[in-house]
Amino acid sequence: MDERDYKILSMLDKDSRMPINKIAKTLRLSKDGINYRLKKLEKEGIIQRYFIDIDVSKFGLILNKVTFKFQNTTKEKEKEIYNFLKGHHKIGWVALCSGAWDAIIVAYTKDLYEYNTLVKEIIRKYGKYIHMKEFVAHPDYYVSNRKWLAKKDNPIISHIGGPLQNKSPDLIDIKIIKALAKNARISLLEIAEITNLSSSAIIKRIKNLEKNKFILNYRIGLNLKKLEKEFCKSFIYLQNITKEKEDEIVNYCLNHTNVTALTHSIGPWDLELEMEVKNFDEFYEIMNEIKSKFKDIVKNYEAAVITKEEGIDYSNIL
Repeated sequence: MDERDYKILSMLDKDSRMPINKIAKTLRLSKDGINYRLKKLEKEGIIQRYFIDIDVSKFGLILNKVTFKFQNTTKEKEKEIYNFLKGHHKIGWVALCSGAWDAIIVAYTKDLYEYNTLVKEIIRKYGKYIHMKEFVAHPDYYVSNRKWLAKKDNPIISHIGGPLQNKSPDLIDIKIIKALAKNARISLLEIAEITNLSSSAIIKRIKNLEKNKFILNYRIGLNLKKLEKEFCKSFIYLQNITKEKEDEIVNYCLNHTNVTALTHSIGPWDLELEMEVKNFDEFYEIMNEIKSKFKDIVKNYEAAVITKEEGIDYSNIL
């Protein structure tokens, strides 16, 4: 990994469908040179996947979370639970972690009844291994590009959530979204084979999906271990909160170099932060900075280090 590799990752993290010739022109390298570097990053497993962010609220879906603390488990049993959760069609993200929680899932449901049905299914199957659980709903979820990949990088923030709209695209648009969710760099020719449309028709549909905020951004999944980074989450409890104070802490966090996501929470805690850091010491320092700067409203926080995750796959839930 050299500086140019990091610049390639930074550009793709902002737009993973960015054409090779545009990357080459920006970095003043040949297209063959960019292709070589990109293939190397993929082969070495640094780039793990290309995917999209969609606004699930426009599909009439609520973003929910359940956190679990296990008991009486073995590594084999935790692996079994993990595989069950990641294969469930209502679960878009699952992670194993150490710290405040042992596992976290994000579920996308049409309503609380569907959410309750999912939770009961998990409890019936694995309840004896669950010591404690918390239920959280997320009305808003903000995702930022990885600002640590490039110096003085400005945040590109996608907002997921808001009032449910249930204006789901037609079946052809859904096929396009699912294809891009599986591989955001899929070619127009490959999408044409899936949809039986011309390239011009596909381009028009994608632009319309972007314009109407069904598709928010094109992103990359990275192997953080190979980049010597840790994925940490903080669960923040607030007090004496006003809209102005809340906006201030949200803006501060989203502009922080290491913060990649922020979520408003309805549940035990009020905010969640996702960070990519060198180690837990750096995470601890950042959280101390936040606590000090916002000592009037930050009451406490809990932390978890993600040890294994299944990246968000929207193709499963649509």
